Amino acid sequence: MRQIIHIAMTALLLLSLLGAAYAAAFATDQIAGSEAGRETESVAGGGGGLPSAHMIAVPWHQQMNGLFCGEGVLESVYDYWGPDIDQKQIADVARSSSAGTWTADMVRAGHFSNKSAAYGRFFPGAIPMAGYSERAIGYASFSHSSDEFWLEELKGLISKGIPVILLMTFEPDGGGGHYRTAIGYDDSLSMVYFSDPWGRDLKHQTNWTGITSWTYDELESGWNYTAAGEDHPYWGMIMMPWQIDLEISGRLRPGGGAAVSAEVTYPCPQPFNSSQFPAREARAVITLAEGMRLVSGSNTLTLGEMGAGSSKRASWRVAFDGPVTGKEIRVNAYGNVSGQVPEARWTGEQKFYPPYNYSDYIGGEAALAL
Repeated sequence: MRQIIHIAMTALLLLSLLGAAYAAAFATDQIAGSEAGRETESVAGGGGGLPSAHMIAVPWHQQMNGLFCGEGVLESVYDYWGPDIDQKQIADVARSSSAGTWTADMVRAGHFSNKSAAYGRFFPGAIPMAGYSERAIGYASFSHSSDEFWLEELKGLISKGIPVILLMTFEPDGGGGHYRTAIGYDDSLSMVYFSDPWGRDLKHQTNWTGITSWTYDELESGWNYTAAGEDHPYWGMIMMPWQIDLEISGRLRPGGGAAVSAEVTYPCPQPFNSSQFPAREARAVITLAEGMRLVSGSNTLTLGEMGAGSSKRASWRVAFDGPVTGKEIRVNAYGNVSGQVPEARWTGEQKFYPPYNYSDYIGGEAALAL
């Protein structure tokens, strides 16, 4: 197996010690997810465009078996944005089988929430019946495929701290389909970096990190892969929480009061289709610490329908009956999306999973420390 490992960039991704000259070229950029920020590293580019290099610190998880590259990359992205999710649960939600994991089920797994039960039966003892045990609501989840090699869009997503799951061949020149997560790039080397869940043949080559790299030319060749059920090659997907930006203004002391506002964004960056998965009955819910109360109205505000890529604002008036220092205000936002997945057959068997429609809550949360 041909694997190119760039040691400096690997160390960068792991946030280890960098060589002094390399470290001087980088600045740390904290990416604000709605649940937890993740550290990234960038090298500035010229002309105000994309940085010339960027890496995201995505946790690596090895796939459980030879079929579960989809589960491996999904677990890594779950772990990046929020709580880690067990691969057995992911496999049942994504209806994984001897055929692996179909692309439509990858996106569906991102939406999965406590409104749903899993339809897969790979691990009968681990089937989640009401959302993942570690997370009640799902994420914004989209896929995109194209006849065009969308390298610049891929780099743009990575530069914003968004890992992108790609379906590609195992080797640059073939070898069957395999999911990897694109986590970095370097224009000076014409190199893209992946978190590869396979791991077994990579452990010693990658210093047990699972991080591999291909040249841009190799990526263009190996990513030119059309999966069964897809109309185009160059397939990729993202999964990420809703973004909630909180602001507070007023007298932050006992006897005082303040206005709290939340800018709620249902993220759908380019090149993903914002007409997909509108969120209906969206809501924002504020949770106050002890010694705080709403001046009037409800903790839960209705936001209505939110299209992918749109933002809406929710506002509350809060009174403080006691000390506020060291306390926090939390806001959760969510909406209801609907989707469907086609029939999913097992390889070489008469067994198959039937198509079904689903409805799930997706969203995110944020906290404001006082």
